[in-house]
Amino acid sequence: MMEYKIEDNRIRWAFKGEEVLAEVCGTESIRVRASFGNPVDEKRNHNLKKNEDLEGKACLTKEGAMLCAGNLRAEIYDEGRVTFYYRDKKILKEMWIDEKNGMPPFQRAREYKGISGERFHLQIFFEPSEEEHIYGMGQENTGCFDLKGCTVDLCQKNTKCTIPFYISTLGYGFVWNNPAVGRAEFVKNRTLWEARMSRQLDYVVIGGGEPRRIMEYYTELTGRMPEVPDWIFGLWQSRLRYRTQKELLEVAREYRRRQIPLSVIVLDYFHWPYQGDWRFDEEYFPDPGAMVEELNEAGVCLMVSVWPTVDRRSENYRNLEEMGGLITSERGPDVLFMCRGAETYVDMTNPGAADVLWEKLRDNYVEYGISSFWLDEAEPEIYPYDYENMRLRIGNGLEGSNYYPYAYSAGVEERLRKDNIWSGDGDRQTDGINLVRSGWIGSQKLRAVIWSGDVPSTFESFKNQLVAGLHMSMCGIPLWTTDIGGFYGGDPEEKEFRELMIRWFQFGTFCPIMRMHGYRKPYVEKGNMDDMSGECSSGGPNEIWSFGEEAYKIMLNYIQIRDKMIPYIKEQLTITRRTGTPIMRPLVYDYPGDANVYDLADEYLFGDKILVAPVMKYGLRIRKVYLPEGHWMSDYTGKVYEGKCIVEEQAPLDYMPVFEKWYK
Repeated sequence: MMEYKIEDNRIRWAFKGEEVLAEVCGTESIRVRASFGNPVDEKRNHNLKKNEDLEGKACLTKEGAMLCAGNLRAEIYDEGRVTFYYRDKKILKEMWIDEKNGMPPFQRAREYKGISGERFHLQIFFEPSEEEHIYGMGQENTGCFDLKGCTVDLCQKNTKCTIPFYISTLGYGFVWNNPAVGRAEFVKNRTLWEARMSRQLDYVVIGGGEPRRIMEYYTELTGRMPEVPDWIFGLWQSRLRYRTQKELLEVAREYRRRQIPLSVIVLDYFHWPYQGDWRFDEEYFPDPGAMVEELNEAGVCLMVSVWPTVDRRSENYRNLEEMGGLITSERGPDVLFMCRGAETYVDMTNPGAADVLWEKLRDNYVEYGISSFWLDEAEPEIYPYDYENMRLRIGNGLEGSNYYPYAYSAGVEERLRKDNIWSGDGDRQTDGINLVRSGWIGSQKLRAVIWSGDVPSTFESFKNQLVAGLHMSMCGIPLWTTDIGGFYGGDPEEKEFRELMIRWFQFGTFCPIMRMHGYRKPYVEKGNMDDMSGECSSGGPNEIWSFGEEAYKIMLNYIQIRDKMIPYIKEQLTITRRTGTPIMRPLVYDYPGDANVYDLADEYLFGDKILVAPVMKYGLRIRKVYLPEGHWMSDYTGKVYEGKCIVEEQAPLDYMPVFEKWYK
């Protein structure tokens, strides 16, 4: 017989081998955990904050039990089916197809298929709603904005970042608090969440009624953006790659000669002897201290690439192997990646292995005054993507590999703070920033920028990046960027690519971080397996003067626009730190009641006062722009428009349409 146990603001029940715990876990937030054959593990929280001071009410009802958290209510009945209401409107209901609704036992809402021991292949089903629109879930390069009708793989790959959180236009948010590889379906006949290997089911429903309030409650539960150094908002210069100390310094000196403000210059991969050495190759970088000193005097921060890959030839391989500090294979050799050698990864879910990485970064980089790191290959990227063949400290790759990018980023940051290299307010001279290629729930609370990965240099790819960035913003990620111009390909001598660079640079000016990077033609193919650094293959020039005089003049103008906009960016990010609202966001975030914006992803808001409409088609010189409710002034003509209309804005090559909110 079903029996509900009331424990303050929690309800617990067990039936036919399953144990379920529903509890208030935050402001208008209810968490549901369930396991089969074992008690719910209440210590397994991942990145959810544990909040003891919660307001909620649990009680028995005639049909079952009820749990309230402000205006959010969960009703449990029919042997454990959970239905959620916000302000008395049904928003989400577990989907049972069995005797509960007069059917044979076809499908339970919570399905467990045993794998081994305490681990299961888990599924949970919810009834679909034709009225809702869904945004978030991280980033991928599909170009799909409204995720209703879509399926989303839950995994980490180069160009794909899984953050299993979404905001629905029905007025709620949903957190899938599980780092397992799996799948989510938001399709016509059901909503499905699946974990291919997990010990228990764990999800959170967040009320709020509107995106701004939902985001506030979500980031209250998972963390908010910390303080960052002011200098990160200027231009970042990078390319694949600067081969030598001399080459990097010459680029920085050229920026200075041209009197172009530069905030960061990035030293990409293979400045080391072997992957996993985590140090400069002295042959090509003979005096790192002098290099950093010269850059500092010019007001430029040096960021260095750090790969978590470890080559079997690395001086650190044996130590990490013997201490159990490497990701290993369940079957076959411990080789998960091939890039100029056979590599695996340092296991950043193992605190001891993270300590080893940090000791090398501290002794070989921080010692020279470097405290900003490009944490590349963060997924981790493996070939092929056989997650079941990975063994981490926290378990098989199917069970926990989605957590790796967070563990990598947080592991480095925690040690930078612990050793007092980084301060809490970001104002110290040694304060830095990290750049990471992926993330997970809670990544927004780290001092880290996430970028969209190694994407093609095409207009189609450009359009997809905006969609990806808007989804990331709906996951609470405030510091996001791309490779301006895309990563793969791009010939500076081609007319179409030059236009792409201009249009992408204009867009980059109105991104949280403005960052040049790419693998440009002509490629320099050279080197061999015995020389892993200076003679490694490289790309061509990627500085703002590399794309012709017309592009150079336009980019110079946009650097000036960016420089003038930095106080506004800092002001808007103060709001982010207080409420969680990201500076870059889709129109549906601010105007959730406007049906015209539900699938609008070719324009966006940059803070409270600016609407940006990038030009993402070759040769386009007139751009249609939808203006939402309110009054909007064109930056190009000064004309003021009343909102809820589509306007045609001039878009010559040297101008990207921007509108400012206008108040009478």
